[in-house]
Amino acid sequence: MLQLSPETIAPLRTAAIALALVVSAPVSAQPAGPQTPPLDLRLDWTQFVSSAVAGSGDFAPRYGGRADVYADIDGEGIGLWNGLTIKAQGEFVYGRSVNRVGSRVLLPVNTALNFPSNDSEDFDLSVNIVQRIGRVRIQAGKINMLDQSTAIPIVGGGGKEGFQHIGIASPPALIASPKILGALVSVPVGKVVLTGGVWAPDDWTKQFGPGRFFSDGVDGMAVVLIPAKIGGKQGFHNFSVFVTSRQRRSADDFPDITLPPILDNVPVPKRGGAYFKYGVQQYLWQDPADRKRGFGLFGHVGVSQGTPEILSWSMTAGAAGSVPFASRPSDTVGLGYFRLALNNKFIRTVEPLLPLKDEQGVEFYYTAQLIPAIRLTGNIQVVDSAFANAPTALYAGIRAKTSF
Repeated sequence: MLQLSPETIAPLRTAAIALALVVSAPVSAQPAGPQTPPLDLRLDWTQFVSSAVAGSGDFAPRYGGRADVYADIDGEGIGLWNGLTIKAQGEFVYGRSVNRVGSRVLLPVNTALNFPSNDSEDFDLSVNIVQRIGRVRIQAGKINMLDQSTAIPIVGGGGKEGFQHIGIASPPALIASPKILGALVSVPVGKVVLTGGVWAPDDWTKQFGPGRFFSDGVDGMAVVLIPAKIGGKQGFHNFSVFVTSRQRRSADDFPDITLPPILDNVPVPKRGGAYFKYGVQQYLWQDPADRKRGFGLFGHVGVSQGTPEILSWSMTAGAAGSVPFASRPSDTVGLGYFRLALNNKFIRTVEPLLPLKDEQGVEFYYTAQLIPAIRLTGNIQVVDSAFANAPTALYAGIRAKTSF
């Protein structure tokens, strides 16, 4: 039987009290008619019990969780103007994860428990505005880029749904940090969607003031999303370019990966760089009664040039989506592979200190909808570490997501 320590029980008690206050709070009466309330409030509580079952180190089960509160305020509803939405996301993590056990690995095994910090209680807040002008969407402020990835067809989920390993759930380009301070603009041109973005290059996790805004250069991206159909089934092709003008990045400046302290002082190039990516999602089956239900293939290939000279290229491939059984309409399943190929120059530079190689792995998950508000996921991962002397690790766990 899993024993919970007082340190683990404390945040659970806090979350339960907060939830009770939300549930028991009086709801103000709304006037009759189709008027939309100006505030849309949502809460997700995601819990994990995981263990490294092969490899090295600590194999004890670990419990952790996160609570995400989303608040969308309609600008027109509070007396401002049409098309404006004020968005806020508060996130609280607690407990322990398997991101640093089982074997030394570069990439987080559990994306959801790695941010805003790993193996500790922590809180972060992202606030931004969205302005719609016709079909154009403008978003500006502090933006959670990991949460943005939940909208990606077939493979999206950000670690709270679908795949948990960041190499599949949100493959890092090592340019865009998990939290950015900047702006994104999406413009539909016919069936094609063009998206551009610009932001300060620093990681804005747990940062709330604009003191370093663009003081160290600028990052940006351009994405072209092209819908396509094969046999009447929806598919999407996207071409992305991430660029940075940042003049200096140290080896410990990447929150998406975990480099050992021995590499903290390894120099990196003092120049800009870019990351080029092609991604594809293609449904093989879609429910004729509900086109959002479907199962298909996904994958990407990305190539890095210049800063940071850690990543050479990356890729994913797999299949995921809804279970095509009428008796389980809300269940999902997925099998995915990832590879993070390190830059040969970086490998040669650190070889006297630490031998490295490419990191790769496979993940399988199945999610069952228990009741409308609760989803239970079983997850298995096999990870071949980038550290040449580290054994291959096997992870297993369950995830329970409750939505209010």
